[in-house]
Amino acid sequence: MVAKETKNKKQETGKIEKYDPSKIEPKWQKKWKETELYKFKEDSKKEKYYPLVELPYPSGDLHIGHWFSFVTADVHARVHKMMGKNVFFTNGYDAFGLPAENAAIKRGIHPKDWTIKNMETMTKQFETMGSMIDWSHTTAACFPDYYKWNQWIFIRMYEKGLAYRGKMLSNWCPQDQTVLANEHVENGKCWRCGSEVVQKEIEQWFIKLTEYADQLIWPEPDKNGLSNGVDWPISVRVAQNQWIGKKEGVKIKHKVIGTDLEFESFSAYPAWSWADRYIVIAPEHSIVKKLVKGTKEEKKVMKFVEEMSKKTDLERQETKEKLGVFTGRYAKDPFGGPDMPIWLANFALINFGTGIIRCSGHDERDIEFAKKYGLKTGEAVVKRENGNAATPHDGMGGILKDSGPFTGRDVWEVVPEVINWIEKQEIGIRFVNYHIHDWSVSRQRYWGTPVPMIHCKKDGIIPVPDDQLPVELPYDVDFTPKGKPPLASNKEWMKVKCPKCGGEGLRDPETLDTFFDSSWYFFRYLNPHYDKAPFSKEDAKKLTPVDIYFGGAEHTLGHTLYARFFTRFFKKLGLVDFDEFAKKRVQHGVILGPDGARMSKSKGNVVNPDDVVKEYGADAARVYLCFMMPYDATAPWAPGGMWGTYRFLKRVWDLQYNLNDKELSKTDLFEMHSAILKVQEDAGSTKFNTGVSTLMKWINYLSAKESITPEEYKKFLLLLAPFAPHIAEEIYQTYFAGDKEFKSIHAQNWPLFDEKYLTTESVTIVIQINGKLRDSIQVESTKLKIQSEIEQLAKKSSKIQKYIEEKKILKTIYIPGKVLNFVVA
Repeated sequence: MVAKETKNKKQETGKIEKYDPSKIEPKWQKKWKETELYKFKEDSKKEKYYPLVELPYPSGDLHIGHWFSFVTADVHARVHKMMGKNVFFTNGYDAFGLPAENAAIKRGIHPKDWTIKNMETMTKQFETMGSMIDWSHTTAACFPDYYKWNQWIFIRMYEKGLAYRGKMLSNWCPQDQTVLANEHVENGKCWRCGSEVVQKEIEQWFIKLTEYADQLIWPEPDKNGLSNGVDWPISVRVAQNQWIGKKEGVKIKHKVIGTDLEFESFSAYPAWSWADRYIVIAPEHSIVKKLVKGTKEEKKVMKFVEEMSKKTDLERQETKEKLGVFTGRYAKDPFGGPDMPIWLANFALINFGTGIIRCSGHDERDIEFAKKYGLKTGEAVVKRENGNAATPHDGMGGILKDSGPFTGRDVWEVVPEVINWIEKQEIGIRFVNYHIHDWSVSRQRYWGTPVPMIHCKKDGIIPVPDDQLPVELPYDVDFTPKGKPPLASNKEWMKVKCPKCGGEGLRDPETLDTFFDSSWYFFRYLNPHYDKAPFSKEDAKKLTPVDIYFGGAEHTLGHTLYARFFTRFFKKLGLVDFDEFAKKRVQHGVILGPDGARMSKSKGNVVNPDDVVKEYGADAARVYLCFMMPYDATAPWAPGGMWGTYRFLKRVWDLQYNLNDKELSKTDLFEMHSAILKVQEDAGSTKFNTGVSTLMKWINYLSAKESITPEEYKKFLLLLAPFAPHIAEEIYQTYFAGDKEFKSIHAQNWPLFDEKYLTTESVTIVIQINGKLRDSIQVESTKLKIQSEIEQLAKKSSKIQKYIEEKKILKTIYIPGKVLNFVVA
């Protein structure tokens, strides 16, 4: 087929002559939807593959960062589908949460109406992307047939003792009389009314995450780098283990001199105990008032307590300045040391250990505090090398001194004996402390899953019977803060019969944390309308665990850890037979605004993909998002790069006018099969940028030839299809699909490479004139270093001759094996 014949064919068939994304892309999106091209069909003969992207929050519009998350995953899914796998690729919405409720208050829009509208908008934008998402499996957390199963799961946890009522310090607004999430505390003040936020102990619902803490600790990687048989980033495994923070130590008993008071401190380093010289207590500890009641220190101590109540744990941890106040009390040192002054300190946290810490000269923090307030510190361990004091954190260990029966012993070797000795002397008991705490899931807000519990004066707290689920959210509520949860404003909804005694009861007015919703959605995707359980065991056995999970690093500690916990709970219920919900986790990078800052509507630097598509087309945006940076990198959006990918696609389009049947040379075969292998390896993993780069290199080679064969063009389109699905479909249908029933390029097999063509005796040298590509030549690999011969070969090219005839060559630049550039006058 010659170029002229090709052009005539397009004119005769009425095909689009000029590359015009605005005509091509809507056309094929409509066709794919009509033919249900991407609808998942179960096929036991194929290997299942479940790629997953973290479900988005329906904030109103997708920005280019959302596109980056989903386009790259879509490319990956398409490659695996073409490679013969049965790919299950869908999406949903994390549709409950604070932003919707904020919109209700600020804009006078009901959260449900605002959320549904946003989901419709975002779904259209996903379709504009040209994604292969199967929307028949979609769901959203705000649908009753989804949150019904949130409630079912919560009740099962309650029945097994994992869900319980307890108290915890929370952000409290005294003006609005309500608990605030951390994101609603701005510079220590309530975002709504500006009142100073305090820490107040509030009764709420908890999930006993600590019961699963040991199970959630990642073991050391095996020889293949896997933990629990799955491939998650080492950084995630380490961070989660640190957040769980398991520390084996001792709780040590103390008596307060001159009182009947006793307390326990926690030490993760018991062998250092002989060096401790003072004690610090968390300001919010219940013993504080008892320690200072009626003393001259009471007033200043309680003032310090009040000041600290205005700080969150995180703020206190991040504050470099060490602050404290003396209680006027001393405790007996059970290790025989001098009496220990008892202080309150901002770095002592109630949620670590017992909230009481023994301090020594072996901790930089303790030393800094002691110097500031004139306290003595002790040392009990010296390093072997130079005799200086050792710390538990320096990893160098040392020899104990002045440490009773353990003096002269290696500090690390003796730890188990010290713990046994402490228990034998009845000084304390061994104790395992975790940095992680039970998960507070209560939220005093409206837009979330109602807690499925009933409060009865006679029978206490009773779960809603399963046959009465879901407990649906009422539409009519008062969202403005009145010192109680919004649901409590609907008195008719609150009234309910106790399922046990039949008497009058009240519904629980709180809602569940939205992390509860997102901890298991990937199971619900399997069959979003299944009505016998949260998900079908049979479907889960066929399609889970997830094969690869794409998401952001910001979810290292929250969402992914909770999802791992839920999976283990489901295993306990007999719903699944594995521990880890995803075989592989990959974390995407971040696209910043054009100004280099995080995209934010308030900053005015958000890039709307609709605008990009309007100017360049979805395919160009897809290719640029894959090409602009490595998948896990961070970089600003550079609009100029879009023109480059648009021109790349236009070159792909224009190749159709240069087709000609001829025999492929060895170099042709080398370029083609090398590209197939490289793109398969890169896009089949997450090296999308180098996959695009390979296509660009191949098109440089093809464009420099006098003509290309249909075989080369077809193979190129098959490799391009996952990245730019619309243009690939348009050209494929024109030349390669036939005139009968619709056979999409996206239903074709991935081209195979042949290893015998992956080596070559010749190398392609790109020839440039003043830095612009004008031709390419084949050079034997033995002559790559002989510049003069390469120059002579280049000058024989008819394409080059027209640029150098009757012109002076000012300079010749040669990069061996790659580029020859003639600089001409």
